[in-house]
Amino acid sequence: MASIVSNEKDSLLLKIERHIFTHQEDFDDRFHKNEPPVRKTVDTEMFTQLKASCCSQFSAMSSREFWCGLFPIINWLSQYSWKDQFMGDFMSGCTVAIMHIPQGMGYALLGGVSPIIGLYMAFFPVLVYVCLGTSHHISIGTFAVTTLMTGKIVDQYGSHDDVNFTDPLKMDNISSNHLTNLEVATAVCLMVGLWQILMGILRLGILGIILSDHLVSGFTTAAAIHVVVSQTRNLLGLKVPRFNGSFKLIRSTVAIIWALPTVNPAEAIISCIAITIMAVHNDWLKPWYGKKFKFPIPTELFILVIGTAASYFANLSSDYGIKTLNHIPTGFPTPRSPPYELLPRIIIDTIPVAIVAYAVSLSMAKIFARKRGYEISSNQELLAQGVANVFGSFFSCMPVSTSLSRSMLQESVGGETQLASVVSCSFLLIILLWIGPAFESLPLAVLASVIVVALKGMFIQFQDFTSTLKSSPLDSIVWMATFLAVVIVDIDIGLGVGVLASVTVLIYRGHHPYAATLGHLKGTEMHVDVKLYSTAIEVPGIKIFRWAGAIHFANGETFRHVVDSHLGPHTIVKPVTPSTTLPDKESENIEASQLKYGTLDPIASTALTSCATLTPDVPIAIIEYLILDCSALSYVDLSGTKILTTLHKDLMKNRSITLVLANCSEPLVKQLDRCNYFLTFPKSQMYPSIIDAVMTIESSNQFKIGSSFNSAIVPQS
Repeated sequence: MASIVSNEKDSLLLKIERHIFTHQEDFDDRFHKNEPPVRKTVDTEMFTQLKASCCSQFSAMSSREFWCGLFPIINWLSQYSWKDQFMGDFMSGCTVAIMHIPQGMGYALLGGVSPIIGLYMAFFPVLVYVCLGTSHHISIGTFAVTTLMTGKIVDQYGSHDDVNFTDPLKMDNISSNHLTNLEVATAVCLMVGLWQILMGILRLGILGIILSDHLVSGFTTAAAIHVVVSQTRNLLGLKVPRFNGSFKLIRSTVAIIWALPTVNPAEAIISCIAITIMAVHNDWLKPWYGKKFKFPIPTELFILVIGTAASYFANLSSDYGIKTLNHIPTGFPTPRSPPYELLPRIIIDTIPVAIVAYAVSLSMAKIFARKRGYEISSNQELLAQGVANVFGSFFSCMPVSTSLSRSMLQESVGGETQLASVVSCSFLLIILLWIGPAFESLPLAVLASVIVVALKGMFIQFQDFTSTLKSSPLDSIVWMATFLAVVIVDIDIGLGVGVLASVTVLIYRGHHPYAATLGHLKGTEMHVDVKLYSTAIEVPGIKIFRWAGAIHFANGETFRHVVDSHLGPHTIVKPVTPSTTLPDKESENIEASQLKYGTLDPIASTALTSCATLTPDVPIAIIEYLILDCSALSYVDLSGTKILTTLHKDLMKNRSITLVLANCSEPLVKQLDRCNYFLTFPKSQMYPSIIDAVMTIESSNQFKIGSSFNSAIVPQS
C-alpha cells in the first residue's frame, strides 16, 4: 500500500499555462488591483486619527467591554462554576498559603526588612491583582530576585536600624533624614508601581519581550548566587558587614572566607539538618509519593514549626547565641504613606526592578495561558501589577512579582482561577491576626535554609546555557555575558549588560541575514540556492539574488558588499565570431507565446562556455541583469532606499547591469514609494515573480550574445 501511495505521489504533475506579465503594472491591471484612497496631509491625518481615537476611548468607557477589560474578574467570576471549580481552587489556595509562610518570611530577609513583611506582600497586593489580573494561575507575592534587587536599594538608602526586626512597624519617631529599611522598601514599591502603571497606560507591555528567555535565565541564575552569598551569614552565624556598589559579591565572599573561623557551630548544624531534610524530601520522597497523592507535603512549613519549637523549648537563642526572628506583630499594619521625598532619588534605580518583576510575571502567565487555552493581556498585566504595588506600598509591602515554584504548585494542585488566591489570602489572614507571634523563636538559620533549597530550580538553569550553546552560540553569549556581569559587577549593571548584549546580537544578525544566489531547477518554475541544490543551474546572463531580512541604516553597507560579492568581478568576453555561431534557426527570436519555461537549452550552455574562453576583443559583460528577489525582504528604510538607488545607478553606469525587482510585497512597494524610490527606478523593472522577470528578459532579445546562447527556455515541443 505504501509503495502504491508513493508511486501515485510521484506521478502527480502540475501544469500551468498563463500569460507572462512583462512588468508589475501589467499584473496589477489584469487582476484589477484596488488602489488605496488618496492620503491626506500628515498633519490633517494625524489630527483626524487622534480625534477619532479620543472619541472612541470616551465612548468605550461607558461600555461593558471597557469595564470587563479593566476588571477581568467580572468575566471569569460571572462564568465561575462553584460545583466543578471551587474544590480545586480551595485545595490549591490552602497549599499555596502554606508555601507563602516560609517563602514570604524568608525572602523578606533579602530585602532587609522584617519577615512579617513577606506575609503582608502575600495578602494586600494579591487582592488587587485578583480583580485586575488576566492570568488565572500565577501566584503573586515575594520572589527572590525582585526582593534581592529591592534589598540593594534598601542597603543604599536605609539606616539598617530595623535589621534586627525588634519593632519594624513603629515609624512615628523617625525623622525625614533618618529613613528605616521599611520606609525605603515601601518607597521602592510605590515607585515600581508607578513605573508599571505608566508603561501600561502607554501600552508598553511589549517591553517584556526585550528580556529574552536566555537573558532571564542567565540573570536569575546569577541572582541566585547573590542570594546564597547573602544568606551565608545566617546559615553559619557569621558577623559579616554589608557591602554596596559594584563587585559587592566578590567583596562579600572574601569577607565570609575571612570570617569562617567565627562560625557558630549550633547554627551551622541547624542549617545542615534543615537543608538535608528538605533536599531528601524534594529529590527522593516527593517524586515517589507524588504519583500516589496529588496534595504535596509542606515540608518547609514542618521545618519552620519544628525549628521554632526546638528553639523555644531548648533556649537556643540564650544558650547558644542563635539569632531568631524576635518580635512579630499581629493584626494589620497601619496604612502609611511612603516617604515621597525619597522618590526622586530612586526613580532610576527602580526601573530594572519594575521591568524584571513584570517580565517574570508575564513569562509565567504566558506559559499557563498556552497550557490552559486562554488569553492574557500584556498591557493589562502591567496595570494590574502596578496598581497592586501602589496599593501595597501603603501597607508596608515591597515590590511583588510571580513566584515560579508557587505558580507551578497552584496550577498542578488543581487551581482553576484566581479564587485560589482569595482562599490563600483568607488562610494568611488567620496567620496575621493570631498565629504570627508563634514564630518569634524561629532561628534565622532555618529561614535561610528554606531560601537556599528553594533556589535549586534556578541553579538547574545552568543547563540552559549548555543547550543554548549547541542550538545558538550567539544566544549563549548573551546568557554568559549577563551571568558574568551580574556575578562580577552587580545586579542592575548585569541586567543592562544583558539587554545590551541582546541588542548587539540582533544588530549582528541584521548585518548578516541569509543571502543566496538562486538557480533554476530543471522541469520546474522554482529557483533555489545554488549552494544547497547541486542540480540548480544559474540562468545565463542573469544573476538572481535573494536577501532575507531588512535593508536599513545599520546593514545597508553590508547589503551592498554582499551583492557585489555575489556578482563577482567584472569579467568580460569576446563576442561570438561567425565561425562559432550557431545555426540560424537557433538564433531566431523566440516569442513568449511559443515558450515553455523550465528547461535549460544544452546547446546554449555549451556555446556560452566556449565563448567565455575566447580572447577579449570588444568588452561585453557576462551578467546583464540582476534580479533581486524581494520575497524575503521585510523592510527598507530611507537609508536602505538610498542604497538601492545607488546600486541601480552604479550597476548601470559601471557594469551595464540592469537591476530588476521581483516578488515585492505591497507594504514594501508603499515604503519605497514614500521614500521616492520610483523617481529614479522605473516601475517597468518590477515583476510579480521571478518567472515573469526571467521569461520577459529572455524573450526580449536584448542580449548581445544572442538569445540562443542565454536562453533558459526552449520552444514548445
